[in-house]
Amino acid sequence: MKSMRAFILHGKEDLRHGELPTPGTLPGQILVRVRCVGICGSDVHYFSHGRVGNFVPKRPFALGHEFAGEVAEIGQGVSGFAIADRVVIDPSQPCGHCRHCRSGRYNLCENMRYFGSASCDPHLDGGFAEFVAVPARNCHLMPDTMTYGEASMLEPLSVALHAAQRAGNLAGAAVLVAGGGAIGQLIALAARAFGATQVTLSDLTEFPRRFAMEMGADAALDPADAASEQRALEISNGGFDIVFEAAGSTHALIQALKIVRRGGTIVQVGTLPPEVPIPANLIMAKELSVIGSFRFAHVFPLALQLVASGRIHVAPLISQTFPFDETPQAMAKAVAKEGVIKIQIES
Repeated sequence: MKSMRAFILHGKEDLRHGELPTPGTLPGQILVRVRCVGICGSDVHYFSHGRVGNFVPKRPFALGHEFAGEVAEIGQGVSGFAIADRVVIDPSQPCGHCRHCRSGRYNLCENMRYFGSASCDPHLDGGFAEFVAVPARNCHLMPDTMTYGEASMLEPLSVALHAAQRAGNLAGAAVLVAGGGAIGQLIALAARAFGATQVTLSDLTEFPRRFAMEMGADAALDPADAASEQRALEISNGGFDIVFEAAGSTHALIQALKIVRRGGTIVQVGTLPPEVPIPANLIMAKELSVIGSFRFAHVFPLALQLVASGRIHVAPLISQTFPFDETPQAMAKAVAKEGVIKIQIES
């Protein structure tokens, strides 16, 4: 059996270069030669903490679910693709049979299989490898004008678009995004694309606040500033219509409850600690809608269209790209979070 190079997570802070069997191509699959893979916040969590929430690895596996590449082999029964076609991958593989899939909310699938994740068992190796065998239905042809780096941003953009859709109608809304990582920045861009007239980003660090302003945000706040809540109320004329919590911060959620307007909406996107003390009476007294947003559904083609059309520009979010051999250095840069939004690996 042929083998391929990969960087394999063996445990907390234990990412090793090694070899995996080159995947065979089953009927209905395409073998994709990975050309670019992004490092997601979940990849950082797996590396730094050995787990992501309740998802705990049971065996070593290759991370990476934000990837694009070229068609290397085509399985039986696949049409519409040719060798060397450039493709971007939707990494989600719902079962299609559970009640959530049947109702159209397949992102909540009870049997979801996801590349580069320990959320399913056996785990699916992801894009920290030379090749990945992908169902043809998960492969989307890339336009000639799109780079592999831009294509690898479509998965996190899909997460942002799903969150924006969960919020409801954004036209004319005053929006706050708490958290200036890649997802938060993309939510800010999505909110603007969907018609928000006032977009503010909040983050503890100066770099993401400055970056958001350069990308078109109307204002940026430091939540650690004692005057930040008063400033937020002034910016939003008494309270934001919608607040996206994308920081995974208890403090950010508490602050969101205070600065969202009466009757407003909070969308929880970040992963919080298992138990979070909050002033829950504000939900009642202000009649707030507090909504969760998990992964995405039905928006990957929209993400592709928005980037291809130039409606949303994702290239500026790519802070640095490392060669495949320097994957550990890329991970270290992503973990440090100093002056970066998105780190990618190319081969």
